[in-house]
Amino acid sequence: MVRLDNIVKNYGKVKASDHVDLLINDGESLVLAGESGSGKTTLAKMIVGMEVPDSGEIHIDNVLLSSSLKKRSFSQCAMIQYIFQDPYSALEPNFTVRKTLAETERICKRNKREYLPMEEALAYVDKNIVPYLDRPIRELSGGQRQKVCIARALIPIPRLIIADESTSMLDKKSTLDIFDLINRIKDQKKISLLVILHDIDFSYDKWDRIAVMSQGKIVENMPFKDFRDKSTHSYSRELISAYEYFNEEE
Repeated sequence: MVRLDNIVKNYGKVKASDHVDLLINDGESLVLAGESGSGKTTLAKMIVGMEVPDSGEIHIDNVLLSSSLKKRSFSQCAMIQYIFQDPYSALEPNFTVRKTLAETERICKRNKREYLPMEEALAYVDKNIVPYLDRPIRELSGGQRQKVCIARALIPIPRLIIADESTSMLDKKSTLDIFDLINRIKDQKKISLLVILHDIDFSYDKWDRIAVMSQGKIVENMPFKDFRDKSTHSYSRELISAYEYFNEEE
C-alpha cells in the first residue's frame, strides 16, 4: 500500500536514510524500531511529506507522491495521518475538544472529502471522552489527549496512520490501552499502521511485522512473532537483550 524505493536523506555527514527500501502492506501494522538517531522519525516524516528526501520515491497505492507536503493533493495528504509523540504539545490546551476536532472536519468539507463526524470518531476511540467535547484540552489526562489525537487522525478516513512513539509519555497501562486501540482501528477500519518505537516490549505481541533501523539503514525486516527467536542482526539482538535485562530487573 505504501512503498519506499531507495530513499536517501542526509544532514551534512549524517546519513538519516541510507538507500532505504520499505513496504507497508495494506491493512498491516508495521513496527519501526531503533535507537534515537537511527532515522526512524525522519523516515516517517518523509512518508507524510514533512521532510523531503534527497533522492528516492514514495508511492501510495502505486501512485508516486510528491516529496513535499505542499505539492501533494489534499486527498494524498488526508490519506496519511500522523500521531505525534507528545500529546501535550500536539493540541492547543485552551481549545475545547470540539473546536480541536471541528477544524479537521471543516478542512475535509472544504475539500469535498468524505469524513468521519467528530462525535463518531471520538466515540469510536473512547465513548467515555464524548462528554468532554465542550471542555478544554487542558482538563484532559495525557492518555485522553492522545485519544483525541487519534480521533482527529480518523476523521479524514486515512489509509495509513503513523504513530511516532505516541505512548512514550504515558504509563504502562495507558500505553497498552493505546496499542490495543490503534490495533483495533487497524483491523476494523482496514487502515495500515506504522508504529515507531524506541524500545520493544514483547509483553505486547499483536503487531504484524517489525523493521529494525540502525544508522539510517533497515537492518532487519520480518514477522513480529518471529523476531525474538529468529532475528540475526547484532543490533536486533541488542534490542532483545535490553528488553530481557530490564524485564528480569522488574
